[in-house]
Amino acid sequence: MNKTRLWLVLRREYLSIVAKKSFIVTTILVPFLIVSLGFAMGLMMVLNEAEGDRVAVIDQSGRYASALENTSEYVFESPADYTVANMRDKFESQEDDDEEGNAPYYAIVVIPASVDSILQVSVYSSSPTRSSLREEVESQLSKAITDARVASYGIPELDRIIKESQAEVVVRTNTWNADGETSVTSDDLMSVIGMALAFLTYMFVLTYGAMIMSSVVEDKVNRIVEVIVSSCKPIELMLGKIMGVALVGLTQVAIWAVLLGVGLLILSGIGVAGAVAAGSGAALDAASMGPDAAAVITADGEFGEMIQAILGVNWLLLLGMFIVYFIGGYLLYASLFAAFGSAVDQQSDANQFMTPLMMIIVFSLFIGQSCMQNPDGTLGVVCSIIPFTSPIVMMVRLPYEVPVWEMLTSVAILYGTAAFFTWLSARIYRRGILMYGHKSTFADLWRWVK
Repeated sequence: MNKTRLWLVLRREYLSIVAKKSFIVTTILVPFLIVSLGFAMGLMMVLNEAEGDRVAVIDQSGRYASALENTSEYVFESPADYTVANMRDKFESQEDDDEEGNAPYYAIVVIPASVDSILQVSVYSSSPTRSSLREEVESQLSKAITDARVASYGIPELDRIIKESQAEVVVRTNTWNADGETSVTSDDLMSVIGMALAFLTYMFVLTYGAMIMSSVVEDKVNRIVEVIVSSCKPIELMLGKIMGVALVGLTQVAIWAVLLGVGLLILSGIGVAGAVAAGSGAALDAASMGPDAAAVITADGEFGEMIQAILGVNWLLLLGMFIVYFIGGYLLYASLFAAFGSAVDQQSDANQFMTPLMMIIVFSLFIGQSCMQNPDGTLGVVCSIIPFTSPIVMMVRLPYEVPVWEMLTSVAILYGTAAFFTWLSARIYRRGILMYGHKSTFADLWRWVK
């Protein structure tokens, strides 16, 4: 293999993508678009909230209608002319606006006379109601019936005693590092980080793998490949394309890592400012309580604790292993995408080959999601070793500190498998890249390998 020709192909493939304005704009804007999308989703959830829908209440028990308090989403009313016998006719005949300009009732809540014993109420409407109405009615009536049962015992101030006896324990998770220092952690944060890294791996492998296939098919359709292979070997062309697109992905990862580092520095500054703003009283309390208190007293509020948890993550290890698994997973799948691309004459014919690979990648993402609850379970450990699923599944498990032997074993098997399939794909690529007018099948690929 001629390294000079390989480098020329790699350089051409890399510059043909990175030099485009679309790549530069996309790379810079994607992080901001993700943040903006999060804000937009939150805003849409706020705008999508119902604004004071009227709900009719028919209380056959005569005791609990007043317990349903109005919320920003629902207004509970007890119309005198509504009964169980006529509620359907009343509901279906109500106009868009009544004489007072009120909107029609959204639903009807029927509280039976035996609600204390059966603990069940019914909601009626002409269409399925929102789950928030059921949750609101359940919450408020459960509290009201509980208070009524407590009052039925006739013990003075029993309700106050029960309320004062209730306690809510808040669990704060901490970890010790190798030096014995304590840092605040968050299992929710670890799940979010792991799933985010898994999704990025999924997106990169799928996107850049498909890019390899499109590039191979495009060169083949335009007959450019006939000119290229006259001056270099097919294996050099295939590896040059794979490595060139890999460098494109690493370039994006490097840029996003810099943006992430800037974001963490900003969060660190906010955390320090919050700790200073908390006042000198906390510092005095920490000094008076001893050296261990410094690990307990954090920045004011949950926001400060979350910042400490973010800063306590071993980002160097996570990003380093992310790059290692991204390269290994990309080499494995990109070699297959390149081989399949060489076997077809147009992009539409590649679907029969792409579908199995895409199913494996999507299946890996689903496995990663299932491993969030138990990262050290059998499913997670096994799929972290299998090379076709390890690049995604291991990303979910890494924030929970995977044993070193598992990481080394997984990486060794992943890169060994990637090298093996690259060799197989080269044999397919060598035959298929110059073959036209033939709809290849998996049997053809197998024959070319042999």
